[in-house]
Amino acid sequence: MLSTQMMKLAERNQWKTNIEEQTVFGEFNGYLFTGLEGKGFKAFITPLAGISAEGLQSLFRFLQQNSRALKLRNYEAADNFLCIRQQEGLLPLSVDKMEYLLAQISGLLSLNELPADACAVCGEKANRKGLYFGLFCHLHPECQDRELKDFTRQSSDQETAFAEIPEQEQET
Repeated sequence: MLSTQMMKLAERNQWKTNIEEQTVFGEFNGYLFTGLEGKGFKAFITPLAGISAEGLQSLFRFLQQNSRALKLRNYEAADNFLCIRQQEGLLPLSVDKMEYLLAQISGLLSLNELPADACAVCGEKANRKGLYFGLFCHLHPECQDRELKDFTRQSSDQETAFAEIPEQEQET
């Protein structure tokens, strides 16, 4: 069941809820996000198709340097999506703290010139928005069954970029 805070986030930002998947999704500062939660964390997933290698490295640098301030548990990028998990303590995260994270991420994506309307599969401009494997993104109808061009792959020998934030850096 979706928490009160996640429902408030969706309501405040006019996002939709997917009760079956236990997610919320919508637009924040022009970028598309899917929100979900688990035991002790909130997670936000956003498409990265079309991001440059330099932009991706800048994003990872920012997340690593600001992991404590943003209360990050971990983050990873794979298959053209970024997943950021925000740690909760004894009290649930407030809507303001979740929106602060979304504002930081969307601002950084804009700064790195990630096209907000890039198809999650091919990276080209797409007008249609929808759910792709349950994640809110732009998508061409003809790309739904195609193999994706992975903008998040760092090198041929690395499948995903993942960073676990050490416990001593996390605030409780």
